[in-house]
Amino acid sequence: MFHGAERFFMSERLIIYQMDFHLLSRLQVHVLTSNKFYLKTLLFFQYGENVIKTDFILLIMDHHQHQFWWRFFPKKELTQVYISTALRYFGVSLMGIFFPLYLHVEQGYSLQQTILFFIFYSAFFGASTPLAAKFCSKYGLKHSIVLSVPLYLVFILLIYLLPVLKTPLPIIAAFLALSLAFYWMGLHLVFHHASDRIHRGEEFGKREGISILSKMVAPLIGGFLIQFFGFKVVFVLVSLFLFASALFLFISKEDYIKYHFSFRSLIEREHWQYPLVFISRGMRVMADGVLWPLFIFVILDNYLALGFVGFLLSGLSALLVIVIGKISDHYDRRKIIQWVTGFESLSWFLRAFVSTTGQIMGVTIFGGITYGAMESPVGALEYDLANRNKVAAYFVSREVFLCIGRILLLSFVLLINNVAGGFILNGFTNLLVLLL
Repeated sequence: MFHGAERFFMSERLIIYQMDFHLLSRLQVHVLTSNKFYLKTLLFFQYGENVIKTDFILLIMDHHQHQFWWRFFPKKELTQVYISTALRYFGVSLMGIFFPLYLHVEQGYSLQQTILFFIFYSAFFGASTPLAAKFCSKYGLKHSIVLSVPLYLVFILLIYLLPVLKTPLPIIAAFLALSLAFYWMGLHLVFHHASDRIHRGEEFGKREGISILSKMVAPLIGGFLIQFFGFKVVFVLVSLFLFASALFLFISKEDYIKYHFSFRSLIEREHWQYPLVFISRGMRVMADGVLWPLFIFVILDNYLALGFVGFLLSGLSALLVIVIGKISDHYDRRKIIQWVTGFESLSWFLRAFVSTTGQIMGVTIFGGITYGAMESPVGALEYDLANRNKVAAYFVSREVFLCIGRILLLSFVLLINNVAGGFILNGFTNLLVLLL
């Protein structure tokens, strides 16, 4: 018999306080600290004439050590994911839009060397993705996300010391790739587990929209700090936000998945068209994250102005990602994609021909609208395609083909020695998303 004077029986739906109940069966016990005792398990207990079976957490505290701060933490796992990704996006985006320029402008690497860095990064990313999935299966999804933090901080440290140590770029690229491989594999699996198919458009839209809003002012702040204080301040802030984002991951329980790597699992015959979609999506990542900042900086020639472009793009995209995400749960997502894809391709064709600040602003507004309208339906469909029995293998395949797309686009730009040509190629390959 447990007497509940100082015992709290908690779950999302039921709180039993100052009541007597008989615990009939307990399958597992965890002791977390010296003054807090948790039972986290499937419990069978009797209250009155009723026997209740459920999965609860039993927390026993000392009378003088009540701590109510835990009530203010979000209990819903999706909310925890939203907060964690928002903090991370803000931190990383403080310098993300400027990193290609840091190599090319600040450190004096040629355009070819800068592009080669991202080719190395993409190759390491693809190769380490199966390793990240295996880590998730053994140690847990959220531990994979946490492991990505020190890996990313090593990357930041190497970048900061680059003027002194001159670390080879492939080594730096490897740490960045490992960090993001472990982060995205963990995040994809956590989000797939926490979201549901019926509301996935809205949930994906919220995740992306909240993340975009959290980084909305980050490019502007990053541009200001870099312009007047240098990269050192930005490096410190990025580190702080990465650690803060990790704090929200273990409020809820850890999850595990089964995964066994095989080359055959990279492509399923019945899903032959999806690798083409992922390749086109990978191309867009590099066009937007690497080629576009390099291209427009030549015109703007100012970090602060570049930060303002990122601010403008984020505001438009965030609003539409959230709104269209909710709409896509009630309408055919593929129909929405068909309506928007042509305009998205047109936005990339137009980017190849901008030459003034006004044109950059105009095409940024247009691109923000098309991206915001397209991202939620496409993202939700990508998660819907994951078979629950092969979810890890699916995301490994997705990430590998994304990396192939990144490498193909950057290699094409190197081959023709023309960044604008990469925008035109991306505009054409963007049409492959219609295969979803």
